[in-house]
Amino acid sequence: MANTPGGGALLVGFDDKTAEVVGADLDPEWLRHRIHQRVDIAPTIEERHLDGSRILVLLVAEAREPVEDTRSRLRWRVGGHCAPIDPAEWWLHQQRRRRHDAMAEPTNRTLRDVAPGALLIARANLEQVQGVSDSVMDDADLLRHLGVLPPGGNLTQAGALLFCPSERSLIDYGRWDVEGGDVIDRGPELRGQSLLEQIATVEQRLDAVNTAITIKGSFAETTVRRLPPRAVREAVLNGVTHRDWTTHEPTRVTWIDLDSALEVVSPGGFVGGVDAGNILAEHYARYPALADLMRAVGLVDKKGIGVDRMYREMVALGHRPPAIEQTSGPRVRTRLRGGDPVLPVLELMSAIRPSARRNDVKVALLVHTLLHHPFVNAETLAPVLQRDPLYAAEAIEVAAAARIGQGALIEELKDVWVLSTTSLEILERRRGATASGVLPYRRPTDEQQMLAVVRQWLAHHPSISSGEYGRLVGLTTTGGRGHLDRLVEAGFLERGLGVGRNAHYLSIQTERTNATDHGIRQ
Repeated sequence: MANTPGGGALLVGFDDKTAEVVGADLDPEWLRHRIHQRVDIAPTIEERHLDGSRILVLLVAEAREPVEDTRSRLRWRVGGHCAPIDPAEWWLHQQRRRRHDAMAEPTNRTLRDVAPGALLIARANLEQVQGVSDSVMDDADLLRHLGVLPPGGNLTQAGALLFCPSERSLIDYGRWDVEGGDVIDRGPELRGQSLLEQIATVEQRLDAVNTAITIKGSFAETTVRRLPPRAVREAVLNGVTHRDWTTHEPTRVTWIDLDSALEVVSPGGFVGGVDAGNILAEHYARYPALADLMRAVGLVDKKGIGVDRMYREMVALGHRPPAIEQTSGPRVRTRLRGGDPVLPVLELMSAIRPSARRNDVKVALLVHTLLHHPFVNAETLAPVLQRDPLYAAEAIEVAAAARIGQGALIEELKDVWVLSTTSLEILERRRGATASGVLPYRRPTDEQQMLAVVRQWLAHHPSISSGEYGRLVGLTTTGGRGHLDRLVEAGFLERGLGVGRNAHYLSIQTERTNATDHGIRQ
């Protein structure tokens, strides 16, 4: 069915030979997940009742890539039968249909079916984002401008979804006190509203619960939200734009009060080669026509950088980066956790010059990494940016050119990069920075903390000197040597060559390996 143009439907609960209704006891969610495990297809499953028996209807959407069955065969439907198909023939057929997008197909909806509230929202967005005035176009011209009202007068599927009233809630909003605790607000009934109106309603709810936090101190008194509003908006819009619209399951938006957290769960797994490990680098629209309409209305960014914006907005306040993962179903879950900003981080990010670099996700993630790890290089930064080491090296060059007042943002230490003295002064002059999880490697007090820094360095270098260690942890050369000598006494390191600032230390494993190699050469 998935290999067949237009997909198809399978009925469960009938006798294959007689077509007699026998009923089905399978759990739909279990069946959907099991099918996805076996053939990487997750059909929509609906329960129906016929002649007093429960049956299941599996609605299978057409796949973008050929799907093999459990015997590694490629087949599709020809009339009432399954027939084998050669992969080359399948791709040739796809090439002929390459421009097909279900959201671009015409519907039986017309201008008369459009919700007035959706038009008001679209006009407000266009005026704000593009400067298009209300008086320029009538309703029909507006919809033509957005590309959802073709000459035939019938709305596209994307246009009908966004502008026409829906018979069901497309977004399920809820507010909890704690995760798994009591429901504070189940949200309004959204049935009867268009998707555009449902999005606006949910955003209003989130804006009300995402309260402001007042910041006092060296700043002029100002406020920030518990979660960055732009990150909240992007999480919701990504959840409705890139979800699987062949299923009737709503996109679930949950606010968790005590954690200042937002969770958005959207039906459908990752597609188009995107996964949790490359979501910053790869962009793919499941429904290009819908994604284009969302951009045209001004809801999402024209460059497809919504996920980048979520990351940047979160880490710029000292929060964790978004957690985006595929769960069973399949579904994609996006989780943002905020709360009080980490003031030293906020102050540092606000001081970056040129100011445009504050909006650079590369710089934001590099700084975030150095807030929790003593150094970076292209090799360690590449997986953080979800790019290759060449891109990471470019990011380091960009950050190295950025300024903090009269100083640099980052500085080079041997062949790696660390936060500059100027940056560290901003971060460390505020009390409670380390209590917020910032700079956990600075001035360690126990051997395990000391050893963690040393091991990170020795993973990329053959030895560590007292000067290098002191620079990483914020100690003098003498203080650094004292820490390293403690690790020697504890049996973690051995003293190498050199004295004073050039005193070098090696892991015992490295020292023994070198001694063994020397013996073999002799």
